[in-house]
Amino acid sequence: MFDFSRLPNKLRILLPAIFIVVLGAAGGLFSNFAQYLLTQIVISCLVGAALVMIVGYARVIMLAASAMMAVGAYGSTILLLNAGLPYLATLPIALGAGLLAGLLLAIPAMRFRGHHLAMVTMVFQFLVIILIREGGDVTGGALGLRVPPIKFLGISPAADHAWLLFVCLAAAPAVALLGVLLATRFGKILRAIGDSEVGADAYGINIAHFRIAAFAICSSILAYAGALLAPGVQILDPESFGISHSIIALGYPIVGGVNSIWGGIIGGAVLRALPESLRSFGQYQELWVAALAIIVMVINPSGILGIAERLFPARTRAKLEIARSDVPDVSTSHQRATFHKYAINVERARKAYDGLVAVNDVTLNVQSSHIHGLIGPNGAGKTTLFNAISGFIPLDFGIISLFGERVDGNSSRSRIGHGVTRTFQNVAVFGHLSCLDNVIMGVGCNGIGHSVAASMHEACGSRQYRALRDRAIAALSEVGLQSLMDVPANRLSLGNQRRLEIARAIVSRPRLILLDEPVSGVSPEEQAQIAALLLGLNRDHGITMLVIEHDISFVRAVCHGISVMAAGRIIAEGKPESVIRLPEVRRQYFGEFDASAA
Repeated sequence: MFDFSRLPNKLRILLPAIFIVVLGAAGGLFSNFAQYLLTQIVISCLVGAALVMIVGYARVIMLAASAMMAVGAYGSTILLLNAGLPYLATLPIALGAGLLAGLLLAIPAMRFRGHHLAMVTMVFQFLVIILIREGGDVTGGALGLRVPPIKFLGISPAADHAWLLFVCLAAAPAVALLGVLLATRFGKILRAIGDSEVGADAYGINIAHFRIAAFAICSSILAYAGALLAPGVQILDPESFGISHSIIALGYPIVGGVNSIWGGIIGGAVLRALPESLRSFGQYQELWVAALAIIVMVINPSGILGIAERLFPARTRAKLEIARSDVPDVSTSHQRATFHKYAINVERARKAYDGLVAVNDVTLNVQSSHIHGLIGPNGAGKTTLFNAISGFIPLDFGIISLFGERVDGNSSRSRIGHGVTRTFQNVAVFGHLSCLDNVIMGVGCNGIGHSVAASMHEACGSRQYRALRDRAIAALSEVGLQSLMDVPANRLSLGNQRRLEIARAIVSRPRLILLDEPVSGVSPEEQAQIAALLLGLNRDHGITMLVIEHDISFVRAVCHGISVMAAGRIIAEGKPESVIRLPEVRRQYFGEFDASAA
């Protein structure tokens, strides 16, 4: 199978749009009916490409695709009939109407998850069709609405090929926009959210906002597709935009492949063309289409693209090695911040879950530029305190300050702005993204506006993107993963995934890293490597670290000081060797029979 990754980045991103234009140009070789069918296929390809964003990347089951298309089709036609606007002027208005409808659906829908969210989109589908059916003279009601002949630039594209060419030229920019967004930072953030919501949240990604944005963009393209569809079908009626059509549209990315814009295009083309080729089966044609979808999914859940990749695997890209002498300076403003004696200052923290007090009147101070350990038996309250410091849970009472600035009450997304990053006990790498893209996420600036701008920079290969890429490669080099930069994170060993988390945490050169069991589940050799890595980062860059870890030998090796928790309280603090010898620590942490072994 041809490896598209070998193409220049700009060409690879724009290739789907180029394919649409070439399809229109080649349509002149076919009969009038084939040209009409190609027009419908191109529109289905556009619908499939749009649904890849919401179904494949945002991981939302969308059952309102036809309703969004109806918004565009009816909106464009009503403007033609009642406002006398030229057809070309109605297209951007239909796009805007779809954007508004997407926001109207997404903002309340984000309160739900999973199948409940799918049900909300289905309710919206029914509401739109009811409004159209009851719209009387404006929408034509159940009888339908006739689309007037259209003209633009004084020309009426009556011939099937002329209309096919226009639809292809109109669809190509929308496909190009989707291609840019999906292949670059915006799409990668959506995939990161699907892989690990807690990981995304820790690096400043507002999950609800990105899903709303995905809904709005997808809906605007669907409405635009509906406006392109209307003149070709000539009569609009509610049944043409019913729930069954939304279900079929949902199959476009699923059958083609949800992990690429090509999947939506292929799925849209196959599922739109197949019923025409099965007309001889009469009433059984839908059964055959459904059977095909099931067969494809059973063979490979990644759809037709997944089957093709299995049959014709692309050759692995050459691995890039980078010399340490070529690594750019990755220093950031965090290092230049005003020095404060304590990186972490927790005062009288309390957190209870119903009758269970997980953190009880805890005071904890971690000196700047030190590695501090937090140990204790299971159930001691370490994770609760750790999550409160990182902003994932609010305290019932108490104060948390980072470098002298009070942060209790602030969200976890805000921590990266204070120069604070973290790793997780259960690794929270973004499995479908490459190691390089995982680390780029760690730089921060992951708001919607920043991500869209970053997408444009990445698509163009701008100087700003190249500098960001070099910065991420430098972080990978520090943890020894630069040769795996193009490998998806879910293919790494557990030890390498933990090192990847550290690379993602250090790329912004934070002032403080919170490490949650960084050597859990890794081999002794990898433990030693991670210990050396943390000590080097602390020594070379002065990064403060708070470490939760059960492996006492690791804690002894890396920590300047430790605090011991038991039953929600701090029972001892000090140098590791002296604290571990205390009788109370030996009793609580090791148990009476294991105390002598300590």
